[in-house]
Amino acid sequence: MEMDKLPDKIINLDTIRVNRSADKKCKCRKKHFVVDTRNRLVHCQCGAQEDPFEALYYLAAHRERLQEETEHLLEQRKQITNYKPHMVVFKNLERQYRKRRGEQMIPRCPNCNRGFRFEELSGWVNERFEKRLRDKEKSKE
Repeated sequence: MEMDKLPDKIINLDTIRVNRSADKKCKCRKKHFVVDTRNRLVHCQCGAQEDPFEALYYLAAHRERLQEETEHLLEQRKQITNYKPHMVVFKNLERQYRKRRGEQMIPRCPNCNRGFRFEELSGWVNERFEKRLRDKEKSKE
């Protein structure tokens, strides 16, 4: 074939190409999967694309870890449900009050600094009402 005469038909050579930017294989020890429902793909949290069957197999083989995580979450839920910030002061008072005799602590009056027993409490007062009274007393001084 002579160089000055080129063929009329051009053959495309793009049937196969090298993709150097393809996702890398995941090397995570504890995998956390992200399911892409639109493209029907599974990725690890590190960004590597995973074979869906391999991800399912991994989850089945590591179900103990999932069970532990579930139990941990249930324990956290129980703690959050039982947490009552307004009761923290009372729980601390009760803990100190329940110590052995001789080592038992009793609360101290914030005004006179003397100790008293809970049975000696004479009543309760509305917090806002008490604050107003104290503010009035401070303004008179």
